[in-house]
Amino acid sequence: MRAIKIILCFFILQVMIFSKPKQLNKIVYYNYNYQGFADKLKSGMEIHKVKGYCGTTDFVKECNGLLQILDSKYANGIEKNMQSVIKLDIDLSNFTAKKYGNITFDNDYLHFNSESDIVLGNSQKESIKKIRKMLMIHDLVKNITTDEDIIEVDDGPSSMTGTIHIKKDFSTYIIIKTPELSYFPPMYVIDYENIDKSIWNLEYKGRDFDELYQYLKQFIAKNKNKDGKISEKKYDEFMKKEIYETNFYPELTREILKLNNELGYNFFLE
Repeated sequence: MRAIKIILCFFILQVMIFSKPKQLNKIVYYNYNYQGFADKLKSGMEIHKVKGYCGTTDFVKECNGLLQILDSKYANGIEKNMQSVIKLDIDLSNFTAKKYGNITFDNDYLHFNSESDIVLGNSQKESIKKIRKMLMIHDLVKNITTDEDIIEVDDGPSSMTGTIHIKKDFSTYIIIKTPELSYFPPMYVIDYENIDKSIWNLEYKGRDFDELYQYLKQFIAKNKNKDGKISEKKYDEFMKKEIYETNFYPELTREILKLNNELGYNFFLE
């Protein structure tokens, strides 16, 4: 199923990249397709805040970065004077950061027209380090292949051989890219406007993240068979004990939201 999701994400990405701008209720949305966005990051960290919609399907229910963004010059009311995109580039060797914004479109391609330096505080630096380590764990988990038997089901018009229906989920999204993210597409996305508020009541109960990362690597090396696959039973047991019951993903979301709040004006779609 993971292979199917990767193929579908790639197919949808191509459709969205080469499609024309969408006009919905006289509001124009463009593909978030500046050069290199869908590529694996080579160094540092990128954090994006994007207002628009994300394409999802019956197969891929979570946003994977297949985004259409609002062109604010066509917007109405309060959104007319808002930015629809902010991008932060962070050098992890010295924690210097740059902010890019004030976007325009030329032949349907996005351009950033403003650039400024940002000074990161100690708390922000610690949050960035923590998020990076957690995303390294996330990527290892995503790349595990199990011996689960996949039964292909004919889903009629929504099947691989038929029409793929793309749902448009309108929101503000936070996207994080690091070099360690390799699962396609190589980014981590959260729906900022629709966070499950229950995460604030869920305490993280797991291992130190450095310890968990090493433990996960050992688990994979120990349990892979000759085909590079892990037993579905062992995988489920590991995920339940080390990820789900410890509230790993709620903790990751909380840390991203904490960093968003600490960045304040520097990460505000004004």
